[in-house]
Amino acid sequence: MGEKTTEIIFRPMTYADLDFVESLEAESFHDAWNKSMLDNELSNALSTYIIMETDNEMVGYAGFWNIAGEAQVTRVAVSKSKRGLGYGNLLSQALVDKAWEIGAEAVTLEVRETNMVAQKAYEKCGFASSGIRPGYYEDTHEGAVIMWLYKKKED
Repeated sequence: MGEKTTEIIFRPMTYADLDFVESLEAESFHDAWNKSMLDNELSNALSTYIIMETDNEMVGYAGFWNIAGEAQVTRVAVSKSKRGLGYGNLLSQALVDKAWEIGAEAVTLEVRETNMVAQKAYEKCGFASSGIRPGYYEDTHEGAVIMWLYKKKED
């Protein structure tokens, strides 16, 4: 009668995941990417995308573009039914770990000024704010907080 442990795995996103990811995009973003755009991301040599699964169910995805040693986060999304359970923190950390694994020296992203939940998740991963891009988001003209995380130099 112990507690149920849930195994969480992170794996590379594949073309077979596109229906799930397209649906997740629609519930997560005003500027949702369609299947064609996602397909293009998978074939882009600069792109890296991961899927988060728990109990054999996809619950989130995230990705970045690795350009000149900087990983520019493009998307981080968790299914609505799984939000508020810490999955966003785990997914963000897995994405950072993947960036370091492939040789990035820094990770950067933009997040809505009002999205404090996401900002807190990124801060838990070590990100720090470095400024605001005013009027960044087309739908609300809200500013974006620019956040950076630099890889620690090994002694």
